[in-house]
Amino acid sequence: MKLKLLGISALVILLLASMQGANAAKPALKCSAAGLFKVVMFSDTQDDENMDPRTTALMEKILDIEKPNMVVIAGDCISGGDCDTAEQVRQAISHVAYPMEKRKIPWAIVFGNHDQEHAAKTKLGKADVIKIYASYPSNLNDQWNRKIHGVGNNNLLIRNAAGDRPVFCLWLIDSGDYAPQSIGGYDWIHPDQVDWYRQTSKGMELKYGRKIPGIAYFHIPLREFTEMAIGTKIEGDRNEPECPAAVNGGFFAAALDRGDIKGIFSGHDHINNYIGEWMGIKMGFDSSAGYASYNLPDNDPKVNRSRGGRVFLIQESDPWNFKTWMRYTDGSRN
Repeated sequence: MKLKLLGISALVILLLASMQGANAAKPALKCSAAGLFKVVMFSDTQDDENMDPRTTALMEKILDIEKPNMVVIAGDCISGGDCDTAEQVRQAISHVAYPMEKRKIPWAIVFGNHDQEHAAKTKLGKADVIKIYASYPSNLNDQWNRKIHGVGNNNLLIRNAAGDRPVFCLWLIDSGDYAPQSIGGYDWIHPDQVDWYRQTSKGMELKYGRKIPGIAYFHIPLREFTEMAIGTKIEGDRNEPECPAAVNGGFFAAALDRGDIKGIFSGHDHINNYIGEWMGIKMGFDSSAGYASYNLPDNDPKVNRSRGGRVFLIQESDPWNFKTWMRYTDGSRN
């Protein structure tokens, strides 16, 4: 039986809701005075309007240990199919937002395959839902490309400590939800999204006189993840087969061709948290942050590593070589 919300009072939820629509300027992304920028990636928080308090506690614990400059929620942010009304969707989102908004940490989401399973009941489309996320003061989902597949496709530039030049780019990409019935399985990153990445990358190179290194975040892993997992050494846990789309949309080939994306990271596979390198690009997962699914028993030896968040450290002095590690439920890191 799933635990009901205990850790966040109704008053706090009301306070968060009252913050929505605030006119304050969105936070800027730039390195610290020491020239560092840290990102925490959570995935598959995946709950309804009554979020399991252990999920909130885990997120808060990792944020307090790592003190990141940015948080990316890499899909299945809520369990859409368990939300019956628009108000329940808003309430579920408020729980996702709470740990970052409480700390005023910039954050953004990408959609996963479960996020929109409420749509037939609530009549809220993706564009409606992303407005809810973007209404929080610290959320950075307000700007996205509305002319291509998906909702929320965007690239966020991180500037140096002085704030006068970009040193890194976070690519947020909507990998869709489910493929047409004739194909089956999951959706994929579509050609117009790949072309948007390619043209945006070229435009940045032209504008700044150099390529800007970056990491791409999306929910459903590429087919190249499996090729890497069986073709080279990986570090971390691979506790289930990857679940990519049946169709290869060509995003990896585009990233390889452009040479600026140095990392590709996904959620979706809850109990995989490995990382590897394939043709010069680091790829990997983080463990699920949510407790509402994949309910491992407390005596399972994997339980402390089956949930957590992945951390990325970017240095403006060497942005092409980011560092990454997992932070687990018990506070340990690999």
